[in-house]
Amino acid sequence: MQKIIISCDTTACINQNEAQNLGIYVLPLNVIVDNKEYHDGVDIDNDMLCKMMKGKASIKTSTPSPGEIKTFFDHIIEKENPDKIIHFTISSKLSGMFELFTNFCQMNYEDKVTIIDSLSVCSFMGNLVRYAVKLKNENNDADTIIDLSKKRVGTELVRFVPETMLYLKRGGRVSPAVAMIGNLLGIKPILKLGVNGIEKEGTTRTLKKAYMEILKEYSQVKDLENYEIHIVEFDSLPICKEIEKAAKEIMPNMTIKISPLSINVCAHAGPGTFGIGLVLKV
Repeated sequence: MQKIIISCDTTACINQNEAQNLGIYVLPLNVIVDNKEYHDGVDIDNDMLCKMMKGKASIKTSTPSPGEIKTFFDHIIEKENPDKIIHFTISSKLSGMFELFTNFCQMNYEDKVTIIDSLSVCSFMGNLVRYAVKLKNENNDADTIIDLSKKRVGTELVRFVPETMLYLKRGGRVSPAVAMIGNLLGIKPILKLGVNGIEKEGTTRTLKKAYMEILKEYSQVKDLENYEIHIVEFDSLPICKEIEKAAKEIMPNMTIKISPLSINVCAHAGPGTFGIGLVLKV
């Protein structure tokens, strides 16, 4: 029987305790604050980042260095001696992580490591990782896990609503002119995350109207019993509690989970951001 190891990075919002319970490895991503580098879940968390962002610190993100990637996979190979490592990355439409990891691992590990582009983020990506773990625990071989995981990619519906366009402007997601007009008028963008990356789907002045329309759209999905609602938040827990209550009223039998945004998404979206996803159950 093949020995298979599943791994990912902290975009998947799987902390080290859950990682140990799942039997997976998670690479902490970095965020650069005022030119100082921090690692997610090691020396910075969302609350700390939120305070820094509200204090107008300069925030950047970057991909792991080749040395960090090598250290991560070498540790797994030395400790586990696996036949195969299956590693999940943040959406290739939002980051160069997938291409970086694919090229690096082909050069250094050949067929021992396979990289899967989640085309997702946060708990939505985390669910894909948990699905791969489930397949592994059912004694599927590596090829089957890779094939079935790839077929699941892009099956979720995800909408994000940031509090302000300021951080999206800094990250180049919207133009300075659009951001200025939007903020002056109190307009918040409704963003769709999918296989093409982030697309602007609309705008709103009223958060309640925005999340009610999203929930009603999700409630019309075929085979709804196969899905669950994931609500992700960054300094927006009160509104997320409202969304949870509304979701229970619209879809009373639905499983609903609230979790944090991943820190690299927080850095680009900013405090006050929330997201709502309809995700296939594991």
